[in-house]
Amino acid sequence: MNRERWLRLKELFSTASELAAAERAPYLDQVCDDVQLRAELDSLLQAHQASRVVIDQPAFEYLTGGGLPAAGERWLGRRIGPYELTVLIGRGGMGEVYRARRADAQYDREVAVKLVRGGYDVGYVLQRFRAERQILANLEHPNIAHLLDGGATEDGLPYLVMELVEGEPIDSYCEHRGLPIAARLRLFCAVCSAVSYAHQRLIVHRDLKPSNILVTHEGTVKLLDFGVAKLLQPAGPEAAAAPTVTVMQALTPTFASPEQILGLTITTASDIYSLGVVLYHLLARRSPYGRAVLTTQDAIREVCEREPLRPSQGTAGAPAGRRIDHDLDAIVLKALRKEPKSRYATVEQLAEDVRRHLAGLPVAARGDELGYRVRKFIGRHRVGVAAAIVVLLAIAAGVAATLREAAIARQQAQIAQAQRARAEHRFNDVRKLSDALIFDINDAIRNLPGATPARQVLLDRAVAYLDSVAMDADGQPDLERELAWGYQRFATVQGSSTESSLGDARAALLSNRKALAHFEAAANASPGNVADQLNVAMMHRILSFGALAQEQGRQELERALGITQRLLAADPHNPKVINERSIEYQDLGFVQDAAGDRAAALKWYRANRDLKLELIRADPGNQVVARGIGMATVILGDAQARMGLLDDAVANIRDGIARYQALPRGFDDVHVARELAVSRVKYADALLIRGDIAAAQAGFRDARRALEPLARQDPKNVLLQDDVAWLDYHEGKIQLLLGRYAPARLQLARALGRFEELHGPLREVGEIADAEGRIYLWLGDAYGKNWQAALQSYQRSIKVLGTAPDAGTDDDTRCQLALSYVRAGRALTGLHRLPQAQEAVDRGLEIISPSLVSAYQDVPALYVAAEGYARRAQILAAQAAGSAAAEHAALDAERRAWLEKSQAAWQRIAHPTSLVTTSIFLAFDPRSASTPE
Repeated sequence: MNRERWLRLKELFSTASELAAAERAPYLDQVCDDVQLRAELDSLLQAHQASRVVIDQPAFEYLTGGGLPAAGERWLGRRIGPYELTVLIGRGGMGEVYRARRADAQYDREVAVKLVRGGYDVGYVLQRFRAERQILANLEHPNIAHLLDGGATEDGLPYLVMELVEGEPIDSYCEHRGLPIAARLRLFCAVCSAVSYAHQRLIVHRDLKPSNILVTHEGTVKLLDFGVAKLLQPAGPEAAAAPTVTVMQALTPTFASPEQILGLTITTASDIYSLGVVLYHLLARRSPYGRAVLTTQDAIREVCEREPLRPSQGTAGAPAGRRIDHDLDAIVLKALRKEPKSRYATVEQLAEDVRRHLAGLPVAARGDELGYRVRKFIGRHRVGVAAAIVVLLAIAAGVAATLREAAIARQQAQIAQAQRARAEHRFNDVRKLSDALIFDINDAIRNLPGATPARQVLLDRAVAYLDSVAMDADGQPDLERELAWGYQRFATVQGSSTESSLGDARAALLSNRKALAHFEAAANASPGNVADQLNVAMMHRILSFGALAQEQGRQELERALGITQRLLAADPHNPKVINERSIEYQDLGFVQDAAGDRAAALKWYRANRDLKLELIRADPGNQVVARGIGMATVILGDAQARMGLLDDAVANIRDGIARYQALPRGFDDVHVARELAVSRVKYADALLIRGDIAAAQAGFRDARRALEPLARQDPKNVLLQDDVAWLDYHEGKIQLLLGRYAPARLQLARALGRFEELHGPLREVGEIADAEGRIYLWLGDAYGKNWQAALQSYQRSIKVLGTAPDAGTDDDTRCQLALSYVRAGRALTGLHRLPQAQEAVDRGLEIISPSLVSAYQDVPALYVAAEGYARRAQILAAQAAGSAAAEHAALDAERRAWLEKSQAAWQRIAHPTSLVTTSIFLAFDPRSASTPE
C-alpha cells in the first residue's frame, strides 16, 4: 500500500470509527467507491469494535469480563505478620497500600504494606504481585523505595512490606516550592539514576509518572510502584505472564510511549519516553499533548502521531530561575521521539545531557555544529574570552581611531541630523500604531462576541509601545493622555466589574493607578484644561468603586467629588461634568448602602437618575446618556425593592428595561444586551419579593436565554460567566420557595461550583465572598429540618463571609453573616444543643447591632434582628420544657420579653414582606416563633 492510499485509509477509518455503528455503512457507501479499500476499512472497523484496550477499560474488567470490585478497607486494624495496618494511603490498579506499624514489641517502626486489592485475587494478579516482590527484592538503590519484608496472609494473598516514603509527587514538590529550573533538573537526574539502575538489572518500569516519583521533605527522590514493571529476560511464572501483560497494555496513557499505546514490544526506550514526558511537565508545567488523553483515539492521535511543541512554547510561565532554553528543548524532544531508535540509547545518556546542560557544556541532542560549540565555550569561559576580546578591541580601536579621526568631524553633524530624523519618525509611527490599537481597533471589536481576549492582546501591545516611547516624551500632555487612556481601557478588559473583562481585579487596579498618574501629569501640565481635570476625577471615582465600603474607597470618591464641585462652580452647565457628577452620586448611594443607611442611598440614586434626565432633555439624541438613564433607573428600583417599596421598584425597573429596549440596534450591542439581561434579573427578583413566583421564574429564564449565548461566545469573560452562575443561584431560590428541596440544593450547589471554578479558593474580591456566603446560607435553608446538614452549610457561610475583605464594613455582608449565625442557632436548637444555639444567636445579634441605630432605615438588618430575637425566644421555650414550675415561669417571662423585642423590630419595617427581602435571604415571621421547631 503506497503512502497516499494509506493516508486515505487512515482518514476514513478515523472518521468512521467515531460514528455510531448504524451510521458507518451509509457513510462509507457515500465516500468510498474503492472495493479493496472498503474491504480493508470494514476489516479494521470490525477489529476496532471487537478490541478492548486498557485506556478505555479497567484492567480487571479486561481480564475477567466483569466490573471493578467495590473498594473496601477490609484490612484496616488487622495484623499481617508483625505489622498492624492503620491507614489506607493509596490504591493502584490492583493493589492497596496501607500505613502500618510494627506490633510485636520488637522495635518501633512505621512501614508501607502493599496487598492485592479486594476482588483482584485472581491467578494472574497474584502472579503479577509476586513478580513485583521479586523485582523489588533485586533493587537496592537510594532513590528506589526499599523492600523490607514480604510474605503471604492466612488467605494466601502475597504482601510486600516497603519503606514508608512520606513526600509528594515530584511535579507538585517543584511547584509548591517554586524551584528554579536547575533544581528541577538535579531532581530529574536522581530519577534517571534510579531508572538506569533498574535497566541495568533488566527491569523496565513501564509506568513512570510524577505520582510514582515522590520527593521527601529532605529533598530525596524515591521511585515507587514496580507493579507493571517488566523483566526483559523473565524466568518462571513471569515468562508465562509476559504475553498477557503485552495484550493488557497496563499503562497511564498521558505518560505512555507510542509503542505502549500501540501494544508493540516494550523496551528500555519506553521508560526513556516516559521520562521525557515527566521532564516536559517539570519544565513547561503542562503536558506535551495538545489535548487531554482520555480515549484510545486520543492516545493514538496525540502520543503516536502529533509532534509535541517545544517546552519553551506555550508554557504557563517558566519556572523561577530562568527561561527554558534551546538545549532543554532539544533534550526533551529527543527523549520524546516517536521511533524508539531515535531516542537516547540509554537513560544514562539522557541524564548525561541534562548534567552537561547544567555545567554549561554542549549537549548531544543539539548535534555537533561548530557555532553551537563555540557559543557554549564562550559561555563557560566568559572571563577569559572577555579579556581576550578586550585586548583585541583595544588594538582595533587604536587603529580605527587613527584612520577615522579626520572623518568624524566632517560626519558628526550629518549623523546627528539623521538620527534625530529617524527618532522623530519612529516616535510618530509608534504613537500612530498605539492610537490605532487603543482607539480605532479596540473600539471596533469591543462589541464583538468573544472579543475579550483579543482586546487584552491589543491593549497590552499598545501600552507596551507607548511605554517604549514615553521616556522620550519630555512630559508631553498629549502623550500622557494617550498612555492614560491606554491603561484605563486595559484595566477595563483586565477586571472591570461592570463591563466585559477577564476578572483579574488586581491587574485592573494596577493599570487604573497608572492611568491616574498619567492623567494627573497631563492635568498638571495644562491646569486650565477642563477635560484633563475631569479625567482625573473619573479615575479617582473608578478607583473608589471596588472599595466603597472601605475608608480608602470613600477617600477616592471624595477626591472625585471635590474636583467636579470646582468644575461645576466654574461652568454649571457643562454636560460632561454633570454626567461625571451623576455617576459620583450613584457611587455615594453605594457608600450609604454599604453603611446600612438605605434611605440615604435612595436619595443619591434618585439624584443620579434626575441629573441624567436633565442631560437627555438638553440632548435628546445622546444614546450614551440614554443608556445611563436605563441603568440609573434599574439601580433605583432595585434599592426600592430592598426597602420593601415593591410597587415603585417594579415600575422603575420596568421603565429602565424599556429605556434599554428603546436604544437603536447596533449601539454597544454586547454590553447593552448584558445590562438588559441583568435588569431582567433584578425585575424578576422584585417580583419574587412581591410573591409572584411564576412571573419571577419566567423573568429569570428570559435573562438566561440572553446571557448564556453571550457567555458561550466569550468564555474568557468572567463577568458573563458570573452572570450565568447567579442565574443558577436564582433558580435554586425558586425551587426552594416551591418546596422542592432536592432540586434547590442541586441548583445552589451548581452555582457554588461555578463561582469556585471561576475564582478559585482565594476570595480576595468582596463580591465573590458575598456570593458564596449567600449560597451557603440558602443551602442551609434547603436542608429543611435536616439540622446537621443545615448547620454545616450555615457554618460554611460564616467562614466565607467572616473572612471577606469587607466583612466589617459592607452592610449586606454584615447582614448575611449575622443571619448565618442566627440560622446556625436555629439548627443547633433543632439538635437540642441549646447553650451553643444561644451563643450563636447572640453572636449574630452582636454583629447586626451597629445597623439597628434609629437614624438608619436598614430594612435587611431589621429582618435579621426580628428573627434573632425570635430565635432567642425559641431557645428559652425549649429550655422551659420539662423544667420545674418556678424555673419554667422565669424562662417563660424571659421568652415573652424576647418576643416583644422581635415584634418591635418587625414593626420598624415600613413595608414587611412575608416571602423574601432583597433576595439575600428568606424572611422569617416572628409570630411563628412562639414554640420550638
